[in-house]
Amino acid sequence: MAYDNPAANDRPVAFTAKLNIDNSYPQQPGILKFATVLLNEGGGYSPNTGIFTCPMDGLYHFMVHMTVYGRGQCALLKNGEKVVSLYHVNEPDLLSYNSSQVSSMSSLVRLSKRDEVWINLWGEGRMDIFATEDNDTIFTGFYLR
Repeated sequence: MAYDNPAANDRPVAFTAKLNIDNSYPQQPGILKFATVLLNEGGGYSPNTGIFTCPMDGLYHFMVHMTVYGRGQCALLKNGEKVVSLYHVNEPDLLSYNSSQVSSMSSLVRLSKRDEVWINLWGEGRMDIFATEDNDTIFTGFYLR
């Protein structure tokens, strides 16, 4: 993607990780760990911490797609500072077996080497985020230029 930066073509930076089914409906606010790594080019994402550590300066795109059944609130943080956030309310339909919905957010972020980015949960009663075999909650990021 970064045609004007030959170094980026030699060292791609991109990751996609998803929430494990066992980590659905987290009980504590804080960093949401997407432990199942599907792609981690450049090695910047840590499934153990849930944090992406920037390996090279540049412009990055991050997105999160969350399956919510109830209320979900989170933010994309850069070095502990909020970049963008979302709050989604999906009151479960008592007459319907499956009334979950997907809520998404994304942002372009300029990063320097060693900057950290993660998804942070907060808000009592606002962590109704889950994953199943049919529904994924994912965190993705990649280098643009």
